[in-house]
Amino acid sequence: MHVLFVNPDVRSKSIIYGNRMLNPVPVNLAYRAASTARDHTVTLIDENATSITDCSAFRDVDLIAITSKFFAEHRVAELVGGFQELGKPCVIDGYFPSFEPAASRLSAASLIRGEVESVWSQVLDDAERGRLRPHYTGQPVDLSTVPLYRPSDLPQHDYVFPVEATRGCPFKCNFCIETRYHHETFRTRPIDHVIDQIDLRTGNFVQFADINIVGNPRYAQTLFHELEPLGVLWGSQATITIAQRETLVESAARSGCMLVFIGLESISRENLTASEKGWSRPPDYRELIARLHDAGIGVIGSFVLGFDSDTPSVFARTLEFVVENEIEICHFNPLVAEPGVPIYEQYRSRGRLRDPGPGGPSHFTASVEPAQMSVTQLLDGLEYLYTHTYSRELTKQRLRRHLSPDPLPGPQSDAKKQAIVGLNVAYRRAVEQHYGTRVNSATSASSHPQGIVQ
Repeated sequence: MHVLFVNPDVRSKSIIYGNRMLNPVPVNLAYRAASTARDHTVTLIDENATSITDCSAFRDVDLIAITSKFFAEHRVAELVGGFQELGKPCVIDGYFPSFEPAASRLSAASLIRGEVESVWSQVLDDAERGRLRPHYTGQPVDLSTVPLYRPSDLPQHDYVFPVEATRGCPFKCNFCIETRYHHETFRTRPIDHVIDQIDLRTGNFVQFADINIVGNPRYAQTLFHELEPLGVLWGSQATITIAQRETLVESAARSGCMLVFIGLESISRENLTASEKGWSRPPDYRELIARLHDAGIGVIGSFVLGFDSDTPSVFARTLEFVVENEIEICHFNPLVAEPGVPIYEQYRSRGRLRDPGPGGPSHFTASVEPAQMSVTQLLDGLEYLYTHTYSRELTKQRLRRHLSPDPLPGPQSDAKKQAIVGLNVAYRRAVEQHYGTRVNSATSASSHPQGIVQ
């Protein structure tokens, strides 16, 4: 068979997803491509780099496998429709088919719920026989069984090589789909397998696909030690708990950690407690972020706006926090409640879910009716945060260490500086493209448009 793997286009759905430097191909596609290529022909398309404009260009394909994580619902439907016209069977996996009832109304040949690797060999066997089942249910995968993949098992990526060391998260924040999708289990991959995978990389920038690379601190400490001789620069998602252990921060820095993506979520402790994330304490953020910076590790801070205790003043206060703490990269997202997470039922029962509109859900639309502001104030506030944060003046303040001639602590100072400055340039362009305005006029953390603060 000839199998086409597709990572759907979500570039218009979020500032982060439009940035190829931080949006590599999901590792589940790489694993499947590597295992499938043993017996079949494989083509892998990352639409976030190269969109499929004509499905008929793939008439020789026998099976299409589409993964659907955040916000890909509409694009998945378009792809399924296009390939259906050619009589080609589509198999869909990811969050959308796992939790969204509407996925069953698509004309896909098969839906996979849960982790796909555990059922993929069965899917291939059934497809060869022309007997695809309408549904498959994946189980938690033993990460010692996933295959190594080579650069040829990935579409070309200019910046980072994706690798997975752990899967899942020991925490269960009530707005997070990731931990539910991964069966609320946290697993680690044998470290020698991780090193073997990194040894197959192209370039020296590695991005771990992990939700929380420090979910097991002892494992993380050992992993970081083994990374040291490789000379790579790497980034990953992690909880703020990485900075609660000085030895863990020091070890991560020595191993080449350049950036950690941390869901700071809110500067309000009340919001985090309501999100079952009370173990993350905003009063400690300043000290913990400084500890990462002192080790030469940059921070990608992700913030959620529109919690029930948020008023319009939250936007100016969040911007002040970002600038004062010199957070290198920032994401500002509305509170999202979609099928599969506990808060979805909470807001549905209160009649506060919103139709995101014809474009479907995204980080630029509101899926929840805010309690203490209008939807317009929420979306205007997000624009205010993005356009001010990535203005030239505030970028210079946030990147003070990276624009200084003084070296950063840790290895490869110049490479880290260049990458982080380059990321900010890419983000500024993405912000300007989305909001249709140049951000250089946003010059002050204290200035704000009418209605943002009241």
